[in-house]
Amino acid sequence: MAAAPAIAQAPVRTERLQLSRGESSKTVRGTVRGYDSVDYLVGVRAGQAMSVSLRTTNRSAYFNVLPTRGDMAIFNGSVSGNRFDQRIRDGGDYRVRVYLTRNAARRGEVAAFSLTVGLLDRPSAVGPGAGNIPIGSGPPIAAGGMAAFCGGQASAQYRVRPADIKVGRVVADRGGSAIDDSADQGRDGIKRFRCRFDPRNRFVDVMAMTRDGF
Repeated sequence: MAAAPAIAQAPVRTERLQLSRGESSKTVRGTVRGYDSVDYLVGVRAGQAMSVSLRTTNRSAYFNVLPTRGDMAIFNGSVSGNRFDQRIRDGGDYRVRVYLTRNAARRGEVAAFSLTVGLLDRPSAVGPGAGNIPIGSGPPIAAGGMAAFCGGQASAQYRVRPADIKVGRVVADRGGSAIDDSADQGRDGIKRFRCRFDPRNRFVDVMAMTRDGF
């Protein structure tokens, strides 16, 4: 659990993100500037799998996921990266908050973004009692190709050459598999991250392991 970012008394704009009948995901586009932030209210039923991903023009823009009550985030993008994927235990209105980090906000920076939110009923994807195991998407990846796949995903996310990605070994656990790696961003330093795969070897995300995310 992580606290939501401290916003310097700027009002939070709130919009309802409603999926139409038959839709499994929706993408919205917007802009945040300085200390402004926007909350997207998403109605989620207990047991649904919720996924959120962010694309932005500013590396200092992130999103948090906040529960139906309180301001303690269940996901902090500035720590964990730009993708959230989790089965929701308690139904209600969840808030997806898009914001700029404090340093970028202080400089009055602007971030254009596209935010994609998905909701799926997938009771067979996760076993009993494993409500927090991330759920991947796409086809399963052969064990021998997971490291290469991870390197390609990370190269795009960190905007570096594949040669600047150092890939570790695949480690399996009850929640799937993970690969701990690093990206050399030159003057911005070495960024540690983790590629995650679900129990079926489907790719979940590239999760930042440094506090600045990127």
